[in-house]
Amino acid sequence: MRGRKGFTLIEVLIVIVLIAILAAIFFPRLLGAGLEAREASLRAHLQEIRKALGLFQAQCGDYPAALADIMATSSPASGGTGVMINPADWKGPYLTTPGGDLPNNPVTGSNVEGTDWVYDKTTGAVHAATGTAKDGTDYATW
Repeated sequence: MRGRKGFTLIEVLIVIVLIAILAAIFFPRLLGAGLEAREASLRAHLQEIRKALGLFQAQCGDYPAALADIMATSSPASGGTGVMINPADWKGPYLTTPGGDLPNNPVTGSNVEGTDWVYDKTTGAVHAATGTAKDGTDYATW
């Protein structure tokens, strides 16, 4: 019998099955990595916004009336509970982004207050609006 110069059909099928098994194992993990990255970014954005709100409250004596007030370049007239803000106390903007808007919610991809960010002006609490994290917790509890 002369030397073989190719693969048999069985050998090719075995290789294809092995590649399919490996793909079935690794692809779900790779797809989940994108969501994990967006969730980590969401946590970082929430931390930045909360720090900015805390600084606003410490300097002005009240939380801002709207979440977007932490981005303002001039002092708002009053805070979230209606307390008049002394323009001399205001040292903003307290948070800056390249576009001058609130940061995008990485999970939803937009930055609308009330839709993507939920803000309670009386307590200064801010959360992501809706959705469930990969670990099963609601974004609204973060």
